[in-house]
Amino acid sequence: MVLSMPRPYKHKATGVYWYRQRVPAHVMSVAKGQTVSVIVSGTVLRRTVGEALVVTLATKEPAEAKLRASAVQSQFDAIWIAFAKPPERLTLKEIVALAGEAFRGFQAFEDNPGDPEKWRDVVEANAAAFRGDPLYIGSASEKRMLSFVARFGPFVDAVLRTHQKRVDGHTYGLLLEHFGKALTDAANLLLKRAEGDFSPDDRGKKYPAVIRKSANRKSSDRGLTFDMLIDHKQKTQTRSARTFATYRNKVSDFARFIGHDDARQVTKDDVRRWRDDLIERGLARKTINDQYLAALKSVLAHGVKEFDLVANVAGTIRDERNDPAPKGSKDYTAEQARTILAATFRGVRKDVALPYRRAIFWAPWICAYTGLRVSEVTQLQGTSVLWEGGIPYLMIRPEDGGTKGGNAWTVGIHQHLIDLGLLDMFKAVGSGPAFYTPYPPGEDLSKVLNHRSKDAAERVAEWVRDEVGIVPPGGRPNHAWRHAFTTASRDVSMDKETRDYMMGSRSTTDAREGYGGFTPRKITAEINKLPRIDIVETDWRPLVDRVAPLALRGSSPTKRIRKPPNRRKKAPPAPHRGNQRGPTRNCDAK
Repeated sequence: MVLSMPRPYKHKATGVYWYRQRVPAHVMSVAKGQTVSVIVSGTVLRRTVGEALVVTLATKEPAEAKLRASAVQSQFDAIWIAFAKPPERLTLKEIVALAGEAFRGFQAFEDNPGDPEKWRDVVEANAAAFRGDPLYIGSASEKRMLSFVARFGPFVDAVLRTHQKRVDGHTYGLLLEHFGKALTDAANLLLKRAEGDFSPDDRGKKYPAVIRKSANRKSSDRGLTFDMLIDHKQKTQTRSARTFATYRNKVSDFARFIGHDDARQVTKDDVRRWRDDLIERGLARKTINDQYLAALKSVLAHGVKEFDLVANVAGTIRDERNDPAPKGSKDYTAEQARTILAATFRGVRKDVALPYRRAIFWAPWICAYTGLRVSEVTQLQGTSVLWEGGIPYLMIRPEDGGTKGGNAWTVGIHQHLIDLGLLDMFKAVGSGPAFYTPYPPGEDLSKVLNHRSKDAAERVAEWVRDEVGIVPPGGRPNHAWRHAFTTASRDVSMDKETRDYMMGSRSTTDAREGYGGFTPRKITAEINKLPRIDIVETDWRPLVDRVAPLALRGSSPTKRIRKPPNRRKKAPPAPHRGNQRGPTRNCDAK
């Protein structure tokens, strides 16, 4: 049974926050008078259970107290669950396996062990516990056992709590002894590393993995699996479905590599070997660090924070290779940009949906004159165009498909875009999305991993690579526009703060820059410092027909709701198949 979570309370005299929970009635007779260990911010506290279990949170900060209380409550829950079970008598192999978890917890510090003297002191203190404290009263064996409890008891309690186990007295005595040996092994290993010896060391191989019984097992008795951690993280944190899908994908790769999915059994060596394997696969340093390792670190960190995982063994593992020397500029040259923009008037050869055709025409133009990310462009809707004082501007909103950091901001519209018919196009398509097939009203998009606006952005990138034939700088055809815009903005001395704001990357180094806003007049003036891009234009534009919504599970083709009348003169037929039913620019709406 898991009780509701109490609130931290402040000690009237000291101002330090404490945490208290009454012992559940169904375990009171067993738990009262027993000594348990609780970890608070890395410190092990030994407490005797009374009518309630009380610990200090060791902080005067309310926000920090709330975070620590959550971690403490998860430990209290495990303690009550363990007390509700009958005591077990474990086999010697099970005892040594549990001791191995303590060994692996310290092994996580192998790369940066610190001062050798510290580990010499630990080895000596452990040896003293095996001799027994002469100040204790009793026989030699009793003195030894009392020393074991004082020295190794908190570690035994922590691991038993992690596994929600309650053991009999005989087993507890053996656990103390073998934990002492395991912790001494770990201290000797770290002493060896601290002295600069990083030669192979096999002392950890004697500790078997903990075997979990699978028959008729409740979910609360299972090992701490990666899926459990990610599920809990998703319930308690606000991040996109795509982020959690990335976590599952990358961490599943790790689980396949090590052969199991138990977070408690992961060692630093497992992570190191996986990192080396990723390098052997030819993955880039940034991909390994920012995607694969970042996902694993985030999931394990959640286990440390919320479930009392001993350590984040992936914390210090990185791909430290240098990036290859850049082979050229990251932005399009002026000639490349003009080639792509000129190609927009020829449309696309592939038979793609009408909204994607609009994206392929308009996204390069909007990117060239705004520096927006392509996915921020392809999520634009008719409602994205706002007016103030007779000045039109674009509103970029995270709810339209997503933005980096979840921020919203405004962007000025260059006069050349207006002359090309951008405002007419948005007016014609109505309030819905311009560049992808809309979702039905009320559709739950919270679990959509690949928003259609992202797919539209990828169609634009494919068109640049495959049809226009431009080799993308740095292999990123869409992002190159962002670099090109930045370069162009410097040539015309565009105000840096305004430019960064319009690009959705406002500086966070100076808090004062976060004050105030940017008026439509200001952003329009700055964006129009850019000169018109000089290319040969035609009157051809993709059709502006509105399209019917398509459900996530729908398979029917996109349907046109209506076709506005053609009022522009015709341009010469496009040379490629699939350019629409006519090369007419149509920007009027009824």
